[in-house]
Amino acid sequence: MKKTRLTIIATIVFCTHAYALDTGAILAKPTAANPRFDDKELWPMLAGDEYFLKQKWPKGRTCIWNVEKSLEMQKKSGRRRWPKRDDPGNWIEAATGKPATRLPDMNTDLIMPDSETPYVAVLDDPSRKGPFCRHVTIGRNAAFDSPATRHHGIRLFGNLWIRPGGSMRTGQGAVVFSGGKHTFLRQEWPEDGVIRKLHDERGVAPYKVDGEIIKSPWMTNCIGTYMGHDKAEGASTEVVGFTSLGDEVGIQSGSFIVGCDSRFVNSGPASISIKKGGRIVLMDGAHCSHALNQFVNRDWNVTAGAMVTGGTPDRPLKRDAYMGLGYRNWQNLPIPRHENNKKPIPTTADGAKMYYSYGGYNAIVEGGLIGYPAPGSDARLVVGWQRISSGGAGHWGRSDEAFSKVFCSFVPKIAIWISPASMIENVRFDDLHLGGIVTESIETFRKWKNVSFGDACLSKDPEDLVRGYKEALAGQEKAHPKSALPPKKPYITMPGKNGG
Repeated sequence: MKKTRLTIIATIVFCTHAYALDTGAILAKPTAANPRFDDKELWPMLAGDEYFLKQKWPKGRTCIWNVEKSLEMQKKSGRRRWPKRDDPGNWIEAATGKPATRLPDMNTDLIMPDSETPYVAVLDDPSRKGPFCRHVTIGRNAAFDSPATRHHGIRLFGNLWIRPGGSMRTGQGAVVFSGGKHTFLRQEWPEDGVIRKLHDERGVAPYKVDGEIIKSPWMTNCIGTYMGHDKAEGASTEVVGFTSLGDEVGIQSGSFIVGCDSRFVNSGPASISIKKGGRIVLMDGAHCSHALNQFVNRDWNVTAGAMVTGGTPDRPLKRDAYMGLGYRNWQNLPIPRHENNKKPIPTTADGAKMYYSYGGYNAIVEGGLIGYPAPGSDARLVVGWQRISSGGAGHWGRSDEAFSKVFCSFVPKIAIWISPASMIENVRFDDLHLGGIVTESIETFRKWKNVSFGDACLSKDPEDLVRGYKEALAGQEKAHPKSALPPKKPYITMPGKNGG
């Protein structure tokens, strides 16, 4: 009897030690729920006018990932993944120190603590409607995972802070920012400083180094495959640092802000789509773009009623903000046929061959492009090349050796289609090729306010840079206004300027 009692006591002590977390020490550190904005060493990048600084939050429930239990199970199974995604017992209730008996919800804050050993924290919802939570803090060596389906991801109603050494991996799942409050998405720039320097100096990420093709350095810090933003009107999510997405980005509503000197990119064969009522706001020195030059799909879809702005009326620009576009084969250079492609190369009405993706647009703008400069400032919303030389766009574009050889010859000049109903104000267009702005007519362009052209454009004469689809498609009854326009001689090559 005495021996049995001792065994039970020893087991209780072992379990308590194995599953115990120092919740007090964890909660004492800065978190997404307790950011400590007044700590200048922790938040040196703040301009002071960020909306999330003034947001008030009611006290919520806090759950901490049970690291000790997780690592013990990892060791036994030899895997870094928790076996049951929808087990509430994966989490410890901060208020009691005991395993949770119900899953997190939209009023629950999640903390994945720092760890010396890498681990994966997972969250799922058995209802298959997707897990919900509020503030999320991902510590060093922690990876936060959620369901791997396109329409079943994680929905966040609060701040997301990915600390150095932490990561978020949603596989094929979506990350959706929801709710009616101002929040931040903070993720640090990579520690090696390479892409931060490229960003700050407006440098170009090369396509080849010593003859070897390199991958885009911007395809790091990826938090998921798909991203949605359906916040209430007037609510926002603001990127602090550098964040990337693996595929489609959909701004259904609310404001998605790229903060001062921050960067947001998406990659894969996808676009950034902004629906009516939604907007992307770019602050001083901010940059938003794709991570590759696509040759079939486009980078941006700004629908009617949607906006891309540089600053806001109450947070005006003091420095330029950048909307980046990729380029296509605007020179109509001949590209060897892919060995699996048996289709004929299309031709224009006069029999001229139109090579791969000639005449396409990497942005379709039916909404507005507006810069809000501070009084006395000449800062602008700049629309230009994204300064990333990589290309191919995965399965939706060419990545074979024959394409790669010709791709090096492409000159990075962009084209953008703009609706005659769009509002364009305080914008500078950089890196345009001839005919790089396609709109209804030159008269449409003349209605825009305070528009200028940068030195990297192939001309500064609107007559050279603006091409009217109404005239170009005259007589073609079935032609859509957004159709790729047929080439005309000065639109194809510019000897002496681009090597054509």
